[in-house]
Amino acid sequence: MTTDQILLAVAVMIAAVVVTGSVAKKLNLGSIVALLVVGMALGPHSPRPLLTGHVEVLQTVGEIGVILLLFLVGLDTEPKRLSSMRSLIFGLGTAQYLLTTIAIAGLLIAVSHVHWQAALIIALGLAMSSAAVAFSSLEEHAESVSPRGRVVMAVEIFQDFITVPVLAVIPLLASHSMQGSPVPTVFKTLEVCAAIAAVYLFARYGLPKALTFAARKHNIEAFTLIIIAAIFGSAWAMDTVGLSTALGAFMVGMILSTSVFADQIKASVSSLKGRLLGVFFIAIGMSINLREVIGIGGPLLYYLPTLFLIKITVVIALALGFRLGFRTSVLAGLLLAPFDEMAYIILSSAHKSGLLTERSYAMGLMGISFSFVVSPVLINLGYKLADRFTTESKPDLPFKVLSGSIYDHVVVVGYSYIGRVICIMLEQANVPYIAFERSLDRLEVAKKGKHKVHYGDVTDPAMMDALAISRARAVIVTTRDYSAIKRMTGTLRQFYPSVKVMTAVPYLFQRDELRKMGATQVIALTPEGTLSFGRSVLGGLGIRTDDIDTIISSLRADDYAPMRVVGGAIPGDVPKDAAAEKG
Repeated sequence: MTTDQILLAVAVMIAAVVVTGSVAKKLNLGSIVALLVVGMALGPHSPRPLLTGHVEVLQTVGEIGVILLLFLVGLDTEPKRLSSMRSLIFGLGTAQYLLTTIAIAGLLIAVSHVHWQAALIIALGLAMSSAAVAFSSLEEHAESVSPRGRVVMAVEIFQDFITVPVLAVIPLLASHSMQGSPVPTVFKTLEVCAAIAAVYLFARYGLPKALTFAARKHNIEAFTLIIIAAIFGSAWAMDTVGLSTALGAFMVGMILSTSVFADQIKASVSSLKGRLLGVFFIAIGMSINLREVIGIGGPLLYYLPTLFLIKITVVIALALGFRLGFRTSVLAGLLLAPFDEMAYIILSSAHKSGLLTERSYAMGLMGISFSFVVSPVLINLGYKLADRFTTESKPDLPFKVLSGSIYDHVVVVGYSYIGRVICIMLEQANVPYIAFERSLDRLEVAKKGKHKVHYGDVTDPAMMDALAISRARAVIVTTRDYSAIKRMTGTLRQFYPSVKVMTAVPYLFQRDELRKMGATQVIALTPEGTLSFGRSVLGGLGIRTDDIDTIISSLRADDYAPMRVVGGAIPGDVPKDAAAEKG
């Protein structure tokens, strides 16, 4: 496939992702299923194929979306939270993988008469579960931080770490060695440990300094590029030692989860992740040949449901044993049923080693691909049935809301003098809030004052979307950059009309303009500040209080009409330094 063909294919697929997502949402269909169907319609096995190039290349492009997805999952997983999941990772994760492998291997030996080595290799691959399907489904159903999400995360983390031992054992089980000699176990272990340590040290010490440099330069573009480069670099480091690429991205995200930059990082990555993850599912759909599925017929229809049943049953039994509740156990079983992309590699290794016949290998690959179509349907059905027949509480907020803790919080934009005073007032009124600021110096002041202030540009629509700002109690804009205030007010009015917007500006003409744009509450500071100063002046001159009140009321009459004629409300009076200041 040439460069122009790849570019055309990616362009078509990204356009298909956008259209498919909108249509699936309107029809209340699962987006994963819709994307897979689109892939089958566009791919080389379609009656009217549009894209006939190398599906593997397009899948590789789409797998970047899986890497970014796992990075965002890590970004919502603080280290102390992961530490609290030790029993799930090493208990339930280990038990799930071992029991599922044993059950699948036993089934294959009993019904297919393959050698035990081949059965074990296949079972080691099929026992793994797809992170792409599981986490995408959790995100769609607002369950990423639920007990179901914790179970899925624990199992996926264990399976990421078990990848290297599984790949290392394949040559030992094969009837003859694969090309090349296996790497000595001790050296491989040291190599893996070195890669993990390198990723940790870079994400813990090097990356924050690079992000700080970009933040001080107020360069969001460089900030985003640094993050993307760090994700890809960590994924590459893990891949070179045989670990899952997603594991490196997850580690970087988890280490950055406690950073003051976490919200801006999420905004920088989220939109790109969604598009590329859609490309991944379309590419998977393109690899599915329905004629071949029908040709295989009976064996596939027999094995696939049985293998799914084994995986679901094992997880349900273990989850119940861990006392996680019936709803959580059933849904976790369905979420972990789809086969993982790593199974492609494992079956390919078994095929090259001579352990699998051509037909068995083709049937295995087709079963893995077809599981991507079947599993989202089962997951969506499971959620509908669980919601109907169980009374266990379930979240009603989007994933981004749950992860960002924005729900019913006041969002304060800017931490200048006005922003600091507003934060103090909100704290004294016991109103939960989250403030955002781009100046690192002001963030240091906020840290000393123990105010809840994060780094981020909330005027960016991507940031609003990542924060799920529609669930905020109100947005208070305290920046003195009037162009930023206008830009943010316009975006909020257009895309989040139900959000209450409150701000303060220096002049009446600015207040009038923002009110026309739909801002809920706008205060002009200069008129009120001037009147307050005037009251003090008149009082100092011995004017009676009643007369002062009368004068002040007359100046406020008809929306400050007497004050407008003196020229303080015209655009030319805006100080250049105030207009340029970023708050």
